[in-house]
Amino acid sequence: MNIFEFEDYREFLRAYLSKETTVRKNLLSATGISSSFLTQVLAETKQLSSDQGYEIALYVGLTEKETDYFLLLIELGRAGSHKLQQRITGKIRQLQSDAMTVAAKVNSTIHLTEEQKAIYYSNWIYSAVRNLIPTARHLSTALIAKHLNVPEPRIESAIQLLLDYGLISKKDDGLHWVQGYTHLSSGHPLIFRHHQNWRQRAIQRMDHYNENHLHYTCPMAITKEAAHLLRVQLLESIKNLNQSMTGDPEVSYCLNIDLFEY
Repeated sequence: MNIFEFEDYREFLRAYLSKETTVRKNLLSATGISSSFLTQVLAETKQLSSDQGYEIALYVGLTEKETDYFLLLIELGRAGSHKLQQRITGKIRQLQSDAMTVAAKVNSTIHLTEEQKAIYYSNWIYSAVRNLIPTARHLSTALIAKHLNVPEPRIESAIQLLLDYGLISKKDDGLHWVQGYTHLSSGHPLIFRHHQNWRQRAIQRMDHYNENHLHYTCPMAITKEAAHLLRVQLLESIKNLNQSMTGDPEVSYCLNIDLFEY
């Protein structure tokens, strides 16, 4: 469900609560909102406070951008003057525009400096090594080098950089993955290099194709409306994918998605 398609927070709540019979009960229990008050909100005789809206956003699992949008909808509902409504509506329109980016669907929980990003995103090896570490216990430099088919000295320098950046840690029993995600916005100068690195790696791995791999290419002729809908669906899938990645990592995969007009 794409929250940016809603321009009234109560409509979003109605759609969310209609999914399952237990959703309402669970939401009320998690947020501390009374059933009678929620009924009044949905009947549009009461308004949520920002605090209540934030608790709902946390429970629903909205991203930072989605939370900002949800809270703006609440502000709009509570606004008394036409001038204030116009001001808030302008912010809503901007967030709707921003929502058509991957950054709006992904929560970045690890923040690197620009200097660190320049090195970390310069080569696929750094993120590859980082994501391999939690997939097996006691991974040695030699094992990582063999798995990635990269010389050991390059793996050693990559591990040291990841340690320096706080992306992995070292304990008595070996290397450990530091939980969290990094992310580059679509307008960042390094994003093109990052995309190139992993697409080149995908081409290399096609020579080692197995039944667990998936490669799909589909040039197509479609309507503009269908192209827009496809982009929206892909962005929502990215969000759902990131939210579903909970549990202890067991394997390392890379997902590349390209949708462009040619």
